[in-house]
Amino acid sequence: MRIASSNLTKNECRTKAVSTSNMSIIDKVPASMRRAARRILPASAVDAARDSVLHRFYLKSMVSRDSRATRWVRRRILRKRPRLYHFEIHITDHCNLNCKGCAHFSNLCKPTFADLEEFERDMRAMSEIFSAVDQVYLLGGEPLLHPKVASFVRAGRELFPASRLYLMTNGTLVTRMKDEVWSALADTGVVLLCDAYPIGLPVEEINQLGAAHGAKIEWTVPREEFYKIPIDLEGGHEASRSFHNCQGFNNCPIVRDGRLYPCAYIAYADAFQGYFDIEGLNPSEDDSISILDATSPDAVMEFLLHEVPWCSRCDMDSREFRTWGRSTRNIEEWTTVTSER
Repeated sequence: MRIASSNLTKNECRTKAVSTSNMSIIDKVPASMRRAARRILPASAVDAARDSVLHRFYLKSMVSRDSRATRWVRRRILRKRPRLYHFEIHITDHCNLNCKGCAHFSNLCKPTFADLEEFERDMRAMSEIFSAVDQVYLLGGEPLLHPKVASFVRAGRELFPASRLYLMTNGTLVTRMKDEVWSALADTGVVLLCDAYPIGLPVEEINQLGAAHGAKIEWTVPREEFYKIPIDLEGGHEASRSFHNCQGFNNCPIVRDGRLYPCAYIAYADAFQGYFDIEGLNPSEDDSISILDATSPDAVMEFLLHEVPWCSRCDMDSREFRTWGRSTRNIEEWTTVTSER
């Protein structure tokens, strides 16, 4: 469902998500002025300036907001399990909104609905690994496509009673949501986070529905531009450098089938590879870690804090911003190389 965004709202990600208040400086620059800058200045200069602002003021780790010293004290002195800032988990893999360059490859995925028992298994494992998780995103794909979405909302809250839980949607199906979904949101305090894509959503009607049902509705910052982190099909980039430069952009821990991945690119690489019928992109064992038989909570945290081999495929130097649009499902939407499907 998520496309990599210059206003990373949720995942402050999915894929993927800087909070809605974090883009205030950039958002105060009129859109007309930003467009004029793009016409006058080289695109690389505009993107570099925006990157500088994002990295300097906003983009923080989605893994841990604790300092290295704090993590050491918790581990060595207090003997506490690590605290995770954020993770995501899909309720569906596919989506009804065909966004250009979706970072979760949702417009390339076959219709896939999460199994509730497996969801509960994975969520329970995450709750046992970490002492606390600040925020959890239930997303996709478009989660409102799942006929049992209300059950996932209730199960998520039961397993993470103290976390900020978000059900993230592209907003297109909210006005048709069943009462059982509204009730689940109202009863659990799970926030319905609507992504404010430039597609003419009925914002006022959605807000009124939320108020009428006693459910919390939040919106991402309205935005026209999103970022592209190109995938280099040949690889060869320095993994540690790519990982470092990715902090706060696409580095959002995501759970899939009993394993924890650093980001949706890696977790759903098989969907990208399968759709374009290419070889060599599937992640290795070293690109994720099991949450069902993890050696220790600290090992899981250490895994998330360091690069994995797949990071060498992300061309962070070629990262760019582009306006939102409908996908043509051309491989160039995601890559740095020209290739025919």
